[in-house]
Amino acid sequence: MKNNIYDELNDMKIEYEEVPLNDFERENLKRTVRSLKIKNKKNKFNKKIVTIAASLILVLGITNYTSGGYVFAKTRELASNFKITLSDAMGLSREVDEYSVNLNEVFEINGKKYIFDKFIIEDNNLYTVILSLNDSEKMLSGEVNLTELKVNGKKIKIFGSSGSGYTLPEDEKVNVYTLKYVLEDSLPKEGEVNLEFFFDEFLGNKKKINLSTNIDMSQMQMNKKLIAKDFTIPNTNNIVIESFTTSPASQKILLTYPDIEDGYLYSIKARDSKDRFVYFETGEAEKNKSNLYFSPVTSKVTADELLNEIKTLKCQLYRVTVHSYDNREIPTGEQAIGDEFTLTLK
Repeated sequence: MKNNIYDELNDMKIEYEEVPLNDFERENLKRTVRSLKIKNKKNKFNKKIVTIAASLILVLGITNYTSGGYVFAKTRELASNFKITLSDAMGLSREVDEYSVNLNEVFEINGKKYIFDKFIIEDNNLYTVILSLNDSEKMLSGEVNLTELKVNGKKIKIFGSSGSGYTLPEDEKVNVYTLKYVLEDSLPKEGEVNLEFFFDEFLGNKKKINLSTNIDMSQMQMNKKLIAKDFTIPNTNNIVIESFTTSPASQKILLTYPDIEDGYLYSIKARDSKDRFVYFETGEAEKNKSNLYFSPVTSKVTADELLNEIKTLKCQLYRVTVHSYDNREIPTGEQAIGDEFTLTLK
């Protein structure tokens, strides 16, 4: 394949099906590298959103619906017929829908109608679904830039973001935008709090708007299972799986490593007992630490299958070197690191 960043794979002790990078995977890896300031001493993230664009700030919780209220009511009624779930939109476990917050709040910018449909917060990750309902709307490219989140008035910085968009198959006038934001701090796990969302870019619109809503945080408390803790990957330079946790919203491996192993982009390729491919990719990184998340797009299993069916995974750690060239960070030369290892999920 042209421009394949994987020049050669190292020999491994177990047989892995060759999975060449398709265009989506190659671009996804490039986006991941761009979104991680691996060599930045502060190790913060570039604010980057995939396939989505522009600027705003929603005044949903405090919008006055007296004017145009009928139009907004009909829009909300129309949206309720779509049956869009957080799990379907973002490839998460179906169990996550029991905990997600359904706002279904309508707002309008320059004559275009949007709905902040639903969200869920787990640890320092915010998952959102936003709908665009416009007669001749094409998929827009650019950013939905959440600049700040306030929790009971306290500012929480946004470290990074990722997302995607697609047109609803049953109604081509509706575009669905799924967005994940990485927050500076975790939010309270219980009690009623006031959340304020501040955006300064939203699908080509520069109008700043803020959304305010009250929520009982215990509504979003999902069961989390610890799969592995302080596991040193064999035959590596002290690369450790500090924790592997699973929940309906995420299946996350926290990887730690010494200074000599810093500055790489890590991933784990695995196989279950049915030889199905399972992939964990870097979502966030800071000095001596990376968070690897299960990828439902690249994997051949779903999040629900990973949570409820798979008992063991045969795994291999990989990394790519990141080079800076012309103000860009380019991943090259994937290689297997250490020996294969097995994780027991059940």
